[in-house]
This record gives sequence, structure tokens and C-alpha cells, in this order.
Amino acid sequence: MAMGLAPLSGQASGFALIEQSASAQGLSYAGAAAFAEDASIMWFNPAGLTKIENNQLIAAGHVIKPSAQFANDGSYILTEDNLITGANDDGAQTSFVPNFYWKGQYQELDIGLGINVPFGSTVEYDQDWVGRYHAVYTATKTVNINPAFAVKLHPQVSFGAGLNIQYIDVNLTQKVDLGDQENDGYVDLQADGIGYGFNFGFLYDLDNGANIGLSYRSQIKHHATGDADFTAMPYQDQGIESTVTLPASASLSIAYPFSDKINILADVTWTGWSSFDELRIEFDSKEDSVQPEEWNDIMRYSFGATYQYLPNLILRTGVAYDQTPIPSDDLRTPRIPDSDRVWLSFGAGYQWNKAMRIDVAYSHLWGGTGGIEAVSSDTGAHVLQGSFDTKVDILSAQLVWNY
Repeated sequence: MAMGLAPLSGQASGFALIEQSASAQGLSYAGAAAFAEDASIMWFNPAGLTKIENNQLIAAGHVIKPSAQFANDGSYILTEDNLITGANDDGAQTSFVPNFYWKGQYQELDIGLGINVPFGSTVEYDQDWVGRYHAVYTATKTVNINPAFAVKLHPQVSFGAGLNIQYIDVNLTQKVDLGDQENDGYVDLQADGIGYGFNFGFLYDLDNGANIGLSYRSQIKHHATGDADFTAMPYQDQGIESTVTLPASASLSIAYPFSDKINILADVTWTGWSSFDELRIEFDSKEDSVQPEEWNDIMRYSFGATYQYLPNLILRTGVAYDQTPIPSDDLRTPRIPDSDRVWLSFGAGYQWNKAMRIDVAYSHLWGGTGGIEAVSSDTGAHVLQGSFDTKVDILSAQLVWNY
């Protein structure tokens, strides 16, 4: 009984959460590695810390409301040539994603600290829904602590780097068909672990005032250990472990001052999701559970602009296109019914005084319809057949304090 160590739906590709800045949210993250409005740039490119003149604290939050409505199309039990009973459902849950950033100075170095939630979501389906043999409950929580530094290598070139310490906690459940679809078994898995990685970036200032940013985030390998609890099953409760490699990513961004009031921004980001080839769960006293993933590397493209409407009010907008790493309907699961997405975002920043700024943003993501023909990995007998209609709304806000 393989269960993906992943949430239902991140707001970037696969199950990543790109929501790491309210100012960048209003731009659909266009130019995120080149446009240093505030210290939140350290997540996208730590070299941007050299652009922040003051010491700075940022507290941000994002309310994410996804929808993934499933429409059944003849889900069946392969070995019995019998339909699976149960209703359609939308297991997507509203979640809150916080961010915290601090930027300071140590001699010639600009230094910073970011605390983020790069992966995480919750999905909960009804106990009797038609896909209960694939997923009932999924809760994934991560916390990433990212100290970083930046330095000027040349009047026009900055370099920055950071260390990432990432904690992951996962709780996954599903029903198990014991023969009559009326008296199912139940399995509850919980595991956690800590992984380590790094990130670095360069920022180049052009003579015309434009900035070009190039950044990289490494893979992080998580070795999670925990427990499996079985109810009405022929197995005893036992320990589990699993190793999952979360992907590397690289971004190229540009910020171009079109006029005194307008900045034009663009970004291309690659994510190496091919590292997520399979999910293997090892049990203490039963055979391994293996879920093929076989994801593809993907690209994300974004374009946006800022407009200085008043001396203390900046307006932002942006669009983006996110590819899904899931290559086919048979590799899509109800835990991750991901599909290609189109973003549209709006935002604003109000400079309350010299020390304080407030940023707000709203994004709507069109996910479209993604087909699914998933075979349960425990028996290979249960086929969830249908489609997910997905969309996401995101509301973001942050407070920026210069001191």
C-alpha cells in the first residue's frame, strides 16, 4: 500500500509551494531572482541581499484555497470486473503558509535568515468516497531554515549562498479492501525526518539599470522514519522508513526599468522533478510498498510589471505558466492530481512610513481538467478512473520593517 509522501496540491509544479513572498506573489513571481524589492529575494536569489540597504524584518502569510473536484468515470476492481462503490469528492483543504525573513550586516557581508514552508498541504476525502483505496487523508508539513550571505564581487556583480535545513512530517491514510467493500481495513502511516541542502545565486547590474539574476537550489534527500498502524488488517503495527529526494531548481530572471515608474519583469525556472522516480516504503515485517512516479523535469515561465502609481503606492501584476511533471493519467494520483496551470496575479505595496511597508496580493490559478487512471499499488486490483477539475485562489500579505 504505497502512499505518496506529498500533499494534494502545491501551488508551483508537482507539490512545491512557491508562495514565499507577498510582494513577488502580486507578480506571479516574475523576475523573482532579479527584482530586490525586499529581503524575501533571499529565497529566490541570496545575491539580492546586497540590494537591501537597511536591516529588515519581514513577516508574510498566504491563504491558499485549492479545489480539486473528482468526477468518477467507471472506477472498477480489475480482478472482479466489478465497479467500486462510493461518491465523488473534493478533498482539497484551505491552508495557511507563513514566511519569515531577516536581513542584517556583518562587516562586509550582507547576511540573512529565511524560515519557509517549501512543501506542505492537507487533503481529506470522505471515508467512503470512490477513491478510498488510494487515499483518504494526507497531511504534509515542512519547515526550511535558510541562513544566507551575500557579497559584492565587483561593482556590478553580487554573489550569495545559503544552507538549508529542512524538516518534513507526513501523515497518510487509506482504506484497504478486505473483500466486500463494506468492511474495509485501514492503514495510517506517520513519518518524519530532516534533510540538508544548499542554494546560491548571482546578480548582475547592467549599465541601463536592468538586473539579471541566476540562482540554483540543490536537491534535498529526506530519510523519514515512523510508524504504520493497521486496523482490521492481517498485519501488526510496525515501523516504516522511506527515502525521498526533493528536486533541484534553477531560475533565470530579469528586471528592466522601462521608465521612471514602470518595471518589466520576466523569469524562467527549471525544476528537476525526474529525481522523483518512485516512492518506496519499507516496513519492518512485510514486503516493501512501491509507487511508481516517473515524473518529468519541467519549466515555469512568468511575466509581470510594477507601476509606481503614487510615491508611496506601487501596483503589481503578473501572469505565469506552470508545467506539470506528471507524465500520464496512470501516474496521476488523488494525493497529487496536478495539471498544467495558468496564473493571473494582482498586488500592491503601500509605504506607510520610512520604516514600514504593507504588501497584499491575490492570484487565481486555472488548472483545467486532469485525467486519472490510477491502479492501487497494494493489490493492483483497484482502478480509480475519472478526472480532476482543479483551480486555486491565493490571498497574500506581508509586513516589511526597515530598522
